[in-house]
Amino acid sequence: MIEWRTPSCAAPGRLPVQVSLSLVLLGVTAFWALPGRAETNSGIYLKTESFEHDPGWEAYNNHVQPARVPVIVQDFGYCAAGADGQTGGAIGGKFTRASKPAYYAKANGSKSLQDELSASGTFRLTSTSGNSGIFFGWFNSHQRPGSGRAVGSFGMDFDGEHGGARLAVRMISHSNKSCGTFITPFIPGKFRPTPIRNDGTRYKWDMAYDPKANDGKGRFTFRIQGDSPKPEEFEGKTFSVDLPGGFKEDGAAFDHFGLMNAMKPGGRMTAYFSDLVCDGQAEDLMKDPNWEGSGNRANYNETDPVGAHNFGFSPETSFAGGAKGEVGGKFWRSGPFAYYGDNVGHLSLSQPLEASGKVVLLVGAPDSDMYFGWFNSTNHTLPAGGKKVAPVPIFLGVHVGGPTRVGHYFQPAYSLENGIKKSSKTGPVLTPGKTFEWTLRYEPVTRKSSGVLRVSLGGESTSLAVVKPDSWQSLGLDRFGLFTSPIGGQMVEVYFDDLRYTASP
Repeated sequence: MIEWRTPSCAAPGRLPVQVSLSLVLLGVTAFWALPGRAETNSGIYLKTESFEHDPGWEAYNNHVQPARVPVIVQDFGYCAAGADGQTGGAIGGKFTRASKPAYYAKANGSKSLQDELSASGTFRLTSTSGNSGIFFGWFNSHQRPGSGRAVGSFGMDFDGEHGGARLAVRMISHSNKSCGTFITPFIPGKFRPTPIRNDGTRYKWDMAYDPKANDGKGRFTFRIQGDSPKPEEFEGKTFSVDLPGGFKEDGAAFDHFGLMNAMKPGGRMTAYFSDLVCDGQAEDLMKDPNWEGSGNRANYNETDPVGAHNFGFSPETSFAGGAKGEVGGKFWRSGPFAYYGDNVGHLSLSQPLEASGKVVLLVGAPDSDMYFGWFNSTNHTLPAGGKKVAPVPIFLGVHVGGPTRVGHYFQPAYSLENGIKKSSKTGPVLTPGKTFEWTLRYEPVTRKSSGVLRVSLGGESTSLAVVKPDSWQSLGLDRFGLFTSPIGGQMVEVYFDDLRYTASP
């Protein structure tokens, strides 16, 4: 039998439950009232939180005040003949990599992945600095700050260092899936040269997209040639990228063609683009083309410096839907380890755990992620094996992140005290700006078998086996909430609301 008891002293949002040992042995559970384990003196329960008021969760490094706030200077647009040191007009100038999007571009109605696209022209870089970056091509002008690369775009991504720049050509769908290729050589973590010269060398380029190629899946091509007497190996070659199945159907809406800064705080770059032809129409740059500018002539303090986490209780927002009040914000994959979590007593891998709620991803920059679920609030400061390591707490829950070809998974993940860390290789995918309902269920580890962690998002679900650690009974989970990833990278902005989760008195 299941016995429901609601004492007069019960805290709001708590549903105490006691379940007879006979049903526990049968493995029977109830979604709204989780059964306690026989070895515990008091039952676990399902707690609710709608964030209509400050929940009073524990905060640790979640609102970081940066020691230095960078000054952002954007000064680009139309350059009259002679202004850039060359004959003929150009568009370009001085760009600063910043969270806030800035662009100078031609409004072109609405192009999509069903349309043929083509462009050609020349460009010159005259100065670059570390961590600088710009984009040139087709893009959607409605961008959230901190997105890194423009969501819904097709064109050239320049990444600058002091000696020059790297170049890649990418297409990014409206749901933040990405495909593309490096034009300059690139081996992650090993070989990242910057062969695009910053001495004014003029590069001629052309790119095109054919939605009917690749058996109707779509294909884009790119070619570049500099005027240096010693060309690089990549110059003069035609690069071709086939869109993966379903990418074209995922869609993108391009309402502008032109220049945009890369949207992560960084360095400065000076670049000019000339001799432009877009979709068969030549641009006359001997006179002002009167393209649209947004934030391209500006001077201000950076609002989201790298590593400055800004998440927790958000009383005035309702991104995840419903009334005002939710939890979430901006999580950097860099900076100090940080969390915001509710004290849920003492839970372990030997107990069944459940959670549910709503989630919305607003920003999912490349190389960004965060974690959500039950975790240990103390062991992240402890060394492993006598060596200092990046702080990763004992954890059981959800990982928000993924490779750029996918966007951001909402997938089961866990981390144990012996260094075991694992997440599902696949999972449901968050679409930026769309609110999803989700569930998380954990079937516990026993002395003889592994556990199972199941996650659903919308109508899609996946599961992950949880291996039995050596000290599975002692692993303590004392918080439920959000925490950051210690690996360097970019920013994710995500919000949760209407939560239900397992807690212990």
